Amino acid sequence: MRALLPAVGTVGAGRGVLNTAASLEIRRFACGPLETNTYVLTDPVRKTCVLVDPAEPGGTVERFLDREKLTVERILLTHGHFDHIAGVADFRSRRSAPVWIHPADAEMLFRPEANLSLWIGLDIRTEPADGFLEDGDVIPFGSGDGIRVIHTPGHTAGGVCYDAGAFVLAGDTLFRGSIGRSDFPGSSEALLLQSIRSGLMVLQDGVRVYPGHGEPTDIGFERKHNPFLSVRPG
Repeated sequence: MRALLPAVGTVGAGRGVLNTAASLEIRRFACGPLETNTYVLTDPVRKTCVLVDPAEPGGTVERFLDREKLTVERILLTHGHFDHIAGVADFRSRRSAPVWIHPADAEMLFRPEANLSLWIGLDIRTEPADGFLEDGDVIPFGSGDGIRVIHTPGHTAGGVCYDAGAFVLAGDTLFRGSIGRSDFPGSSEALLLQSIRSGLMVLQDGVRVYPGHGEPTDIGFERKHNPFLSVRPG
């Protein structure tokens, strides 16, 4: 387990405060044509935040950061698909914030064919990441235990979830009543299910899950009702 970066603060808001873990607040913004969830984790005391999956430049997220006078300490990515990184270049430039991703998805930042933006006729790219995240890394944040990185490959090779204790940011790994797509290059449904079972289903039932698209859920609900998780591997 590595501890990354100096301890700082955390979250912001668009749809109201969703959850608080220790000193953290979390707010969700549905951004871009695919309504990708961008999250802002804020430390209201230090007025600092972490930006997770900036899905479009500027917009409501930028206005929120300005209104709340928040300093973006870092940009964390759950994976490298274009709809989760489309705002990275803009926010990195505007906020001088370092970008962190799992190394297995690193090339997606600067290769449109890898991040799939070329599939829809776009050329989305940014500079390489400033740092890399591995399974078990802990990002000091706020006054609590920090944010733990859970490597959950399957949707992409470098997909990760961010465990903040009371809640987890699941990217496109787990959704309410569903799981991430596994029909993309480099995807694997078997590996995705294994990641969910070993990385997320070990969490307590009450842990809130904030996915990359759609509404929040919780671990207990998915354990009982998610049809993809009801059949155990043979």
